[in-house]
Parts: sequence; structure tokens; C-alpha cells
Amino acid sequence: MIELYAEPLVGCRLWHIREGRLVSWSQDAEWPAGRRFEARCQRVLRRSCVDAPAGGHTCGIYAARTRAGALRLLDELPPLPVPVALGQVSLWGRAFENVGGWRAEYAYPYSLEVLGGGENVACELRRHYRVDATAQRNAA
Repeated sequence: MIELYAEPLVGCRLWHIREGRLVSWSQDAEWPAGRRFEARCQRVLRRSCVDAPAGGHTCGIYAARTRAGALRLLDELPPLPVPVALGQVSLWGRAFENVGGWRAEYAYPYSLEVLGGGENVACELRRHYRVDATAQRNAA
């Protein structure tokens, strides 16, 4: 069931990090710094979908409920280029409860942990996104 959330849900997710920017691992979309990331439906040309996320589609910004749920994706995905960001993300707008998490209309990173990168990468993320970002000494 779709619901409208004015207060953000907080989930966990993974990103590629490219040149100090967050990039979605599944769509290769760069997350904008300083403004919300907005869901777009990839099926617009094949089926009517004005508002993402939509029922019966896979569109929306995904997040797991827990850190452990997001980390499990590292085992299920093809190897991600290093460094990777694991973090909390604020989700709002239209949102679907998904297995193990949510998919939402809008999102912005809340806090980040850099896996496989150093403090310089965490510093770039802090500078671009204005959120807490730390470098993990030992990759997960």
C-alpha cells in the first residue's frame, strides 16, 4: 500500500562513490548535492506512470530497514567498485513498504560510512552533501 510521508523515514542503502559524489549502484544516477534526489519511473514510455513510485512498477528510491539489510546486498550484488558508501538515508513523499525496507519518492543522505576509501573520500562527501561521513578503517 502506498502512503504519503511528510516526516522522513530513515533507511539504509549503498552507493558507489565517484569523484566525491554518491552514485546509485543500480541506475548509475548521481545523487545531487544540496537538494533532494527524486524518483523517476523507467517505464514511462511503456506504461503510464506519472508519479514514482507506482504500484506494479519497480520505480522509487530503495532503502533497507537496517544496516545489516543494506550490508547483505554487498554479498548479493556483483562486486561494486571501491570505494562504497554505506549510510542512512531520509525518505519522504509517496512511499511503499517493500520487503526489508521501502521505496520512496524523495531521498537525501543522512549519514555516510566510506568502505574501501580513506578520510579524503569521507571529507569530499562531507563537503558536497553537508552530512556526517566517516571512513571505515577495515572494509566490511
